[in-house]
Amino acid sequence: MKLSIATSRLRLLELGRWSVLLCLFSVSINKPATNIFIALALLCAVLGARSRERLIAACKQPVVIGALVWLLALTASALYAPADSETWCALGLGKVLVYPLIVAALLETQQWRTRAMLAFGLGVCIVLLISWAQFIGVVPQRDITLKFPSYRYTVFKDYTQQGIDCLILAAMAASFAQVESVRRRKIILWAIAAAASINVVFLLQSRTSYLIVVPLLLFWAWRLAGGRHASWRSIAVGLSILAACAAVALMTPRVQQRLIQAQQDVLLYSDKREATPMGIRLELWKRTLPIIASAPLLGHGLGQWKAVYEAEVKDFPNYDDFKMGHPHQEAMLILSEQGIVGLALYLTLLVLLARYIRRLPPPQRDFYASLLLIYVAASLPNCLWADFSHRNVFMLLLACIPFLPKQDRDPQAPTANP
Repeated sequence: MKLSIATSRLRLLELGRWSVLLCLFSVSINKPATNIFIALALLCAVLGARSRERLIAACKQPVVIGALVWLLALTASALYAPADSETWCALGLGKVLVYPLIVAALLETQQWRTRAMLAFGLGVCIVLLISWAQFIGVVPQRDITLKFPSYRYTVFKDYTQQGIDCLILAAMAASFAQVESVRRRKIILWAIAAAASINVVFLLQSRTSYLIVVPLLLFWAWRLAGGRHASWRSIAVGLSILAACAAVALMTPRVQQRLIQAQQDVLLYSDKREATPMGIRLELWKRTLPIIASAPLLGHGLGQWKAVYEAEVKDFPNYDDFKMGHPHQEAMLILSEQGIVGLALYLTLLVLLARYIRRLPPPQRDFYASLLLIYVAASLPNCLWADFSHRNVFMLLLACIPFLPKQDRDPQAPTANP
């Protein structure tokens, strides 16, 4: 009987590991599947073999600690906020901060964590292939493109989600290509990185993705030139290539059309106060500043931005056109709800994460540096935390970060796999 229970728990542990892989594969494709697989992973993490030992070890990992610290901060913010549906809904989104603990308790080796990263890459590759098939004409466009032409070549939700996922895929492929010794695999990985990048720049019309591409390409030009050991000649060549690529991109009709539309959006908002995409963001940012100023230290509490914003602008014309659930800027949302104290804690966690990433071995070091760069750039015109796909993608991928034992904290020391 004891043997049977032990065997069942071992099988549950194995099932939990595969559930994490399937969750990462599904996160860019299907929301219900993502929730189902992460729930199954949680169940297996608790009931699987060595559950107490694994959970204790997982709680010692820096990313898990950082996620739980921010969850405690959100919980404290919820306690002094009015107890309404918005507060509890916002606190419910915090469950994603437990995902690193679940993943760390199941994926105990770097081999499994690398598999999880590749599972995400495989899911995005499928999206990328369908998008290119739409461009060729093999796969028909979605019906939404009849009303919104800018949604051409998008596969599932919208161009922003697809653009960010493709840029993450490009960074992942480039990171693994740098350390790949087999020439054929190296070529395939660089081809995937190029296909994903070209898809974002020339096919999609996501202005958020355009904002991310610039610092991401600069980072990779610096890495390919030799990083801290780059010569001035390598830097000059890299910058020249980037300038040529930027010139080609700016001459493309779709890119020009998107940039011109952004200018028109701003003019229509400033002249006629029309609720254009750029105009809505400008209005939200302008109205959020007084909200921040009215409670600068601790903010208004978790989930309270929407209520305070709607109360302040309900008498303004075109109120319904500018009615949104968040200010479309991550730092402003944190300042308005958790105040300066909350933003300081949040930025401290990001800085600690960046320092931890610097100590990682390649290819994880370059990939997670790219992931952090993508997150910071994308959060400037968006609230990524408010979107299911964005917050799940970033937290699940961060959960797969390698764990550096204490003896490997010295960046000059050789790094061992757990």
